[in-house]
Amino acid sequence: MTAANREFIRSVLSAVIETDRTGLLIDNRARGLTGISGLKTVGLLQRLQRLFAADADACYLEIGVFQGLTLISAALEAPTMPCFGVDNFRILDPEGKNLSIVRERIAAFAVTNARLLNMDFEVALENLEDHLGGRRIAVYFVDGPHDYRSQIVCLLLAKKFLHKKAVIIIDDANYADVRMATRDFLLGHSEFRMVFEAYTPDHPMHLDAVTKAQAESGWLNGVNVLVRDANGLLPPMLPEVPADRSLYFNEWLTHRARLAELAPEALALADAVTRKDEVSERTARARLEAAYAIARSLFEERHSDRNVVSRGLTEGRINRLKSGSK
Repeated sequence: MTAANREFIRSVLSAVIETDRTGLLIDNRARGLTGISGLKTVGLLQRLQRLFAADADACYLEIGVFQGLTLISAALEAPTMPCFGVDNFRILDPEGKNLSIVRERIAAFAVTNARLLNMDFEVALENLEDHLGGRRIAVYFVDGPHDYRSQIVCLLLAKKFLHKKAVIIIDDANYADVRMATRDFLLGHSEFRMVFEAYTPDHPMHLDAVTKAQAESGWLNGVNVLVRDANGLLPPMLPEVPADRSLYFNEWLTHRARLAELAPEALALADAVTRKDEVSERTARARLEAAYAIARSLFEERHSDRNVVSRGLTEGRINRLKSGSK
């Protein structure tokens, strides 16, 4: 078993190295398949799919479908493998067209093994047994919400459904929250190892034209790649994260505050004030007041601080052994 695992990890490393050197395995852009994933990320998914194409126990799962680039690219490389894409299409979709775009592209590419789970990612992950048909997730692409909790939830809830040789590709690892979740997962689950990480110096929207083009043909906004390594064949490797954890402590201060949900608007106003940008300040203030007006009745019910959201919870509840347990 150790020898088989060693050979598999070598094949994953070879796929990563080849992808980092040459990028896409198959280029479908001329046929209308586009998106916002780095081309090397897509190329790695293509190669990993081929590793599992003949495994009747394997399936592919991704969190965050957008317009179908990664889902369809993965499905095309393993036509008999079920490929599941989870997305409720509520973000990065201002015109509400992405679901239709994905369905049209699935039909255009005649992909019969791509299956959309049009729902919240947590709902999908909590009920995966209803969808996977007994298969195990061999290639898992995490590209959903990038806050710390969403990232760690994606890893924890999927863990029991992962294939014995699972590979996890975590996108947008430039974000510190994403790397922190990867790091915490690895520290708590020693049977997984990181085999590759790559980053760009900033978010692509802030890069100059030349560097942005390189990022788009590469790993775009960063990537972490993990592999199941139950035999400890690889040494531990962790992504670098900020030593200062004050932002995470500040989450508690934010969550308990009366106007917690207005944190983005409040920060935008604070930014405008500190920059002494009067135009932006007026805009940010108007948006803050508008957001407050929408949920004013909710905010007025709260305390000024230490809102614990515990009203109505039980004063005591005990769990009991199942009937027939010894």
